[in-house]
Amino acid sequence: MSLISIEQARAHVRVEDDYPVEQLQSAVDGAQDAAEAYLNRRIYESRDALDADRVEYPAAMGAAASSRDSALAAAAFIQGAEERFAAIRLARVVYQEAIADAGRCVSGVVVNPSIRSAILLTMGHLYANRSDVVVGAQVMELPQGARSLLRPYRRVMMP
Repeated sequence: MSLISIEQARAHVRVEDDYPVEQLQSAVDGAQDAAEAYLNRRIYESRDALDADRVEYPAAMGAAASSRDSALAAAAFIQGAEERFAAIRLARVVYQEAIADAGRCVSGVVVNPSIRSAILLTMGHLYANRSDVVVGAQVMELPQGARSLLRPYRRVMMP
């Protein structure tokens, strides 16, 4: 679910109502995804939405462990050592990804004005710069950009 409505996106980048919704929605979704990735947490519209996801945490962890255990048990029957090793490694990687995803839920954050502004800033950048190449312009990052707005809410993960 987008935390920024299409109407907010249109107003932010100052486009008319006939501008393709798909292009704006893609920029909004990308900006929200980038904010969640930088924060290492999920962003929720409300406390109720966060609490509802947290209720699902034990079941998600149980399903991930069960899936891992099944994959490891199936790997034991693989004859080739390399194939068996690959299956075991895959089971562990999938399990670690499930744990990381569930952790983003547990440490989720309810959207606030700073996070919303950071998403809008990033969305505006994605809208204005729809290519990796800039020709004939001096490029620089603004010191009070999206990361500055998100940094206080970032969950730093150590290896």
